Amino acid sequence: MPNNDHISKQFDTELESIRASVLQMGGLVESQIKNAIESLISGEVALMNRVIAEDHRVNAMEVKIDEACSQMIARRQPTAGDLRLIMTVVKTITDLERIGDEAEKIARMAKRLSQKDVLLFPRYHEIKNASEIAV
Repeated sequence: MPNNDHISKQFDTELESIRASVLQMGGLVESQIKNAIESLISGEVALMNRVIAEDHRVNAMEVKIDEACSQMIARRQPTAGDLRLIMTVVKTITDLERIGDEAEKIARMAKRLSQKDVLLFPRYHEIKNASEIAV
């Protein structure tokens, strides 16, 4: 059985830190989506504002993780599986950031809709069901 331990424990520590950061970012984006849909359905402006404000945190997390990956590639020169893992992380955080942007757009649209006198949007339950499947 191959041994997956690296010679440098620091390398393993850095990989674990990046993994934990990606999971944290994914959790934040998931929360954004759920809150954006909830704010659309409930009309709760404070929740809409929170989703919009959290987009900056998601963007900052993407930059931080991307920078950590770039530094790891430059300093550690990973090969094979480790390099594929790092490149997968870079692609994943880009997608998570884009999903966060979409959640922000939903919250902004919900905010516009909540400011109108009458909401004629009878398919909220269908949107909620579709968002639950997507999450």
